[in-house]
Amino acid sequence: MMELTAAEVTAGYGGEPVLYQVSVALGQGELVGLIGPNGCGKSTLLRCLSRTLRPASGTIKLDGRELLEWPAREAARRLAFVPQQEAALFDFTVRDLVLMGRHPHLEPWKGETDRDYKIVMQALVDSDILHLSDRPVTQLSGGEHRRVLLARALAQQTPLLLLDEPTAHLDVTHQVELLTLVRKQTRSRGQGALAALHDLNQAAEFCDRLILMRSGRIIAEGTPDVVLSAANLRTAYNADSRIGCNPVTGRPMLLSVQPLRNAASNSGARRVHVICGGGTGIGVLGTLLRSGFLVTAGVLNALDSDQSAAEALGIETAVEAPFSPIGPAARKAAADLIAKAEILLITPVPVGNGNLANLELALIALSNGSSVTLLGNGELSERDHAAGAATALFHRLIEAGASRYSNVEVWIAAQHDLPKS
Repeated sequence: MMELTAAEVTAGYGGEPVLYQVSVALGQGELVGLIGPNGCGKSTLLRCLSRTLRPASGTIKLDGRELLEWPAREAARRLAFVPQQEAALFDFTVRDLVLMGRHPHLEPWKGETDRDYKIVMQALVDSDILHLSDRPVTQLSGGEHRRVLLARALAQQTPLLLLDEPTAHLDVTHQVELLTLVRKQTRSRGQGALAALHDLNQAAEFCDRLILMRSGRIIAEGTPDVVLSAANLRTAYNADSRIGCNPVTGRPMLLSVQPLRNAASNSGARRVHVICGGGTGIGVLGTLLRSGFLVTAGVLNALDSDQSAAEALGIETAVEAPFSPIGPAARKAAADLIAKAEILLITPVPVGNGNLANLELALIALSNGSSVTLLGNGELSERDHAAGAATALFHRLIEAGASRYSNVEVWIAAQHDLPKS
């Protein structure tokens, strides 16, 4: 049985550490969820485990051998990595890009075999992108591109799989389908998978084991019912919460209880309204509160992980019914909250027809003199699941004066140089 282990790993960028003596292990036949707030080190850990980033100290071993000692081709037969982002620079077709997953298995000076093409075909089917086979990857949406990268990793047929936010930019249906597929790979085909996930309820539903991180360190590890405790979530997310039981599956489910006092409730605090969803706002909301802002949020769907976190944090939120498009009542509630805020922050939330109204409200607020900021890097079109309508609104916001920052911490640092209204 193949195993990937890290012991006392410290790593970072430009001499600044992000991970501090982290130890993890991944074996075949398990799906492990890597959870924690934005900036806690999940992606950095995955980069170390995938050979993309060399640790400053500590050891990482694949099948008992130092990871960096493996020849690249041999390592790629054992370990596949789906990055959080990968630029589509060339007009490869989807089929050709997925076929690249077979390269580590090809014999020298020989091309692909019928077996390779059959494996690629199955990966296309499993990832629900067979209909995109002949399309250039440069013409895909963000969600479609994510599924292509997963299909390439599946075609690689490795014992171990690393996934950095695999559900990013996907609608709810494809999120569930993807995680169901990864879990099937671990249970029926014996793969081991380590996936960085933002949605705590999805992590609880699909994962055999969870690793909870905070500020570059692991603060809890074990089964979902052990890791998702009120004490652990309070430490990681600065939120008082309780865990209930999903009545359908019996798995743990995040619920709110005794919300934290909104620390910025004093009259001098700057009011920020956050448009988020799907786990993209959990870290943002807590960070804003800890930094002294008065925070509101929405429109969010009930049972969305961001909605649960906002409720646990005591944040006033405009809420719509689960899995429902934004209706008139929720839109008005959000408009009322936005009217009280001087600042709007929009996280890298996927936007479909159901929540397109949030961007429309942001555009109105911008025209009324509010400050609007888009958080996150990458192409704005990658967030668009509304056939171009969201991309058009994103660009209208930027043309009208909306700013962009890579993350909320950078945005907060910039506020120190701005006068308060």
